[in-house]
Amino acid sequence: MTAPLDSRALAPDLPDQETRLSQTSRVEAFSDGVMAIAITLLVLDLKVPSDAEARDAGSLIAALARHWPSYLAYLAAFLTIGIIWLNHRAFVDKIRRFDNRLHWLNLALLLGVATLPFPTALLAAYLAEGGPPAATAAVVYGLLSVATALPWTLMWRHIVRHPELLEPPYDGIHARAELRRASIGPLIYVLAVPLALFLPLAALLFYIGIAVLYALTSQGAQLGSLN
Repeated sequence: MTAPLDSRALAPDLPDQETRLSQTSRVEAFSDGVMAIAITLLVLDLKVPSDAEARDAGSLIAALARHWPSYLAYLAAFLTIGIIWLNHRAFVDKIRRFDNRLHWLNLALLLGVATLPFPTALLAAYLAEGGPPAATAAVVYGLLSVATALPWTLMWRHIVRHPELLEPPYDGIHARAELRRASIGPLIYVLAVPLALFLPLAALLFYIGIAVLYALTSQGAQLGSLN
């Protein structure tokens, strides 16, 4: 009589459930979907002026010009989500497998992305008014930006501790270089929040500048850092 087969003997290379690793394709597809929806929702804050607004402003062009905060807020948020997508694509290309902690940190990043249309709508509605309402809207946008930038730092910090999650030839040295780069974002956004209290428009331009900065380095530390 033969002994019953142990399922672990049939698949000895399978890790335990608690440390199970996931392929990156599903993570990338889900993340792309969330970002695509969030960036599409931003356009809902671009309103068409009514006939009454056009008559009151004297022309349609003047009525459109009155909505400049909507255009500026849309540009800032579109660039932010777009740059996050570019950096996320570069990040996933360097990751061999996702573990549980990396999944949760990725969800934290997506939480910030999915919520970004809300502070964008606040800026569009209150930036032109100035005063406390505009400052509040700019501060909310800045605080959410900090919360969205933090997961990048935490993800690369986790990768530094677990370089085996990286796709060869990337290694721990590369992860540490990316961690230094990722740590810049939260610090810059934190500095912009006090500015938003007094100069909301300047803070919004600052947010756009941060997005442009990350656009110029969207591929992160390249393979040259591995040599």
